[in-house]
Amino acid sequence: MKKKKDWFKIKRYPHIGLPLDVRDRYKWIEPYITNPAKIAKHRFLPFIHKSLTVRKFRKVYSENSGKLDPKFIEGSKVLRKEDKKARELYYASHLDSLVFSYYAHILAEAYEKKIKEPFYNLAEVVNAYRSIPVDPSITDGPNKCNIDFANDAFEFIRSYQETEFVVIAFDISSFFDNLNHKLLRERWAEVVRNVDVVNEGELTPDHFNVFKNITRFSYIDIVDIFEKFKDRIITRKIRKDGSLGPIKNKPIVKIKYLRNQDAVAFCTKDDFLQVKGKLLKPSKTKKLEDGSVVPRNFGIPQGSPISSVLANIYLLHFDKAVNDFISGKGLYRRYSDDIIVVCPKSMKSALETLVYSEIAKVCLEIQPRKTQIFHFERDNEGRIKCGQEFEKEINWNKNLVYLGFEFDGEHAFLKSASLSGFYRKMKKYVRRARYYSSKRYSKTKGELFKRRIFKKFSYKGAKRIRKWIWDPRSSKFEKSDYYNYGNFLTYAKKAAKNMNNNKISGQISRHWNILNGLIKK
Repeated sequence: MKKKKDWFKIKRYPHIGLPLDVRDRYKWIEPYITNPAKIAKHRFLPFIHKSLTVRKFRKVYSENSGKLDPKFIEGSKVLRKEDKKARELYYASHLDSLVFSYYAHILAEAYEKKIKEPFYNLAEVVNAYRSIPVDPSITDGPNKCNIDFANDAFEFIRSYQETEFVVIAFDISSFFDNLNHKLLRERWAEVVRNVDVVNEGELTPDHFNVFKNITRFSYIDIVDIFEKFKDRIITRKIRKDGSLGPIKNKPIVKIKYLRNQDAVAFCTKDDFLQVKGKLLKPSKTKKLEDGSVVPRNFGIPQGSPISSVLANIYLLHFDKAVNDFISGKGLYRRYSDDIIVVCPKSMKSALETLVYSEIAKVCLEIQPRKTQIFHFERDNEGRIKCGQEFEKEINWNKNLVYLGFEFDGEHAFLKSASLSGFYRKMKKYVRRARYYSSKRYSKTKGELFKRRIFKKFSYKGAKRIRKWIWDPRSSKFEKSDYYNYGNFLTYAKKAAKNMNNNKISGQISRHWNILNGLIKK
């Protein structure tokens, strides 16, 4: 029997009010959160919002032929276009976060039961945000991750009996930002109908209060609250023995120094209430990119503990419609907003029509230009070749890209963009370390601190260590869900070990020579 994942997780990020103490779990926190009458009247604090900009570099291909755009070729060098994508993240207060986490736990259990019913039969279809054991017979064994899901899809393609078939990758646009509130409430009620719902389509007061505050939520920009309280940020150190130091108020110059200065809160709840009107963003309206203001009847915050399970629940009927259509003829898998379908070539048009039709029914959109169609052909000797479809032709030099991996029909590889990103970060980090080591105040007197570099970018830092935490109920240390996750090579080595017929080890074999070459340069 797989050990259930604990919903109770204490975080230390700065918010309104001090972080909670794990020792208070059974004194008042859990009794409060698990009491429906209390949660029905619980007053949620606003989220804190911040934008995370992700830079992506990619080769530019012609939409007609799939060949490299001549404008991005300079001699023998292929230039890459830089894209910047902003991710809007929202953080709930510490108690609110645990409320969302507990109700996410309730919904996740109800959702698991629902998708295992014969009518839905989606237990193998939905992959993201679920705990799916690699081997169900092993107690407390590892769960599947994107490596395993990608490997399963590639293995299905290898063994697929069709001579000519297609793999279509769909991407849902702005997934969390566009979830329709009315449909979400209906799906929520449907999933927990046998748990604690008064009538069909109606939520109990505690569920409704949680629903209301994850849909019609209010928020504060992190820049605004920092500027307001930066002269008296609340800090608290964790001593080497694990005990907590005294609470202090001190000025912090920049947001990026919050973590290094041991910030645990921007202000107290009472201090916030005094300036609430100046900081709070409107909760009943939403400003779009074009400047127009519309009622907030769609969208949930990305980053809350409950958002992921709500996204799965929202697509319950969509998943069933697509899976029923393809069942017995191919494969349908969804990992959050990434969808992959394997089907015979003759079903391609009908499948695309169905997916676009069903996604419109749930008020979401799949952009046709982001839909990628890959053709696979098997020769007389059983070998498979892969190519991507463009407007005028099929480029047979393009591999299927799925969940961070590439697949050519026979072998699996790390996604080339991921590998490039690793080496780009390595080069930038070494250059930065070299710059600071040359300063007069440097303690290393011009020499690089190699141990830190090796830990981040070599096999020496790739060891993954699971942490243990004290459980007051059993009075002993238990394995936690927290890990020292190692580095990118930890991930690459795990993929090389778990994926069938891959060439990943060869992709990372030169990392040590490249790293030392940068250091010696």
